[in-house]
Amino acid sequence: MQWVPFIILAWLAVLMQASVGKVLTFSGGSIGAVGPDLAAIVATFFALNVRGWADVMLAAFVLGLGLDLSAGGGAGFASAVGPMPVAYALAAGMVYRIREAFFREHWLTQAMLAAIFCVVAHGLWITWQALLAYRTATWAAYVRMWLQVLSLAGYTAVLMPLGHLALARCQRWFISQAEGRHRRR
Repeated sequence: MQWVPFIILAWLAVLMQASVGKVLTFSGGSIGAVGPDLAAIVATFFALNVRGWADVMLAAFVLGLGLDLSAGGGAGFASAVGPMPVAYALAAGMVYRIREAFFREHWLTQAMLAAIFCVVAHGLWITWQALLAYRTATWAAYVRMWLQVLSLAGYTAVLMPLGHLALARCQRWFISQAEGRHRRR
């Protein structure tokens, strides 16, 4: 894994999440705003293509940390930094463990694994947030948040094949070849 280009990619993914992600967000009626998780597309791509488990976990943690740091509530608002990096790392580790059971280059597999990633990562995050606000949280609000997570996962899954195609074109910049595995021409 080449970490300097990855850090730049992670920064760009967080910037795109904050800008393009807001443009792609729409109101989902009673469940609230629904938009894609563009950083999850990057994390799923790396979980599908990186050789080392530790590299996948660290890359997902960095992406989640970038999202947590960019989603601050502003002055006077409390913002918990920590649940999203851990949730991203756990979700990426799960996708990494089950990736061998699928054809990684098939668009349906990519979409399905991106949806699983989003459900696990954002499900852990909303559960953590609900536990932090246990005195004010209601079951109706928790169910509404789960509907929002499922909608976000579906939206992200639709965009995952396009993201995978774009990232695959520049994969050599981020993922290094293993020693002794180079192909001869």
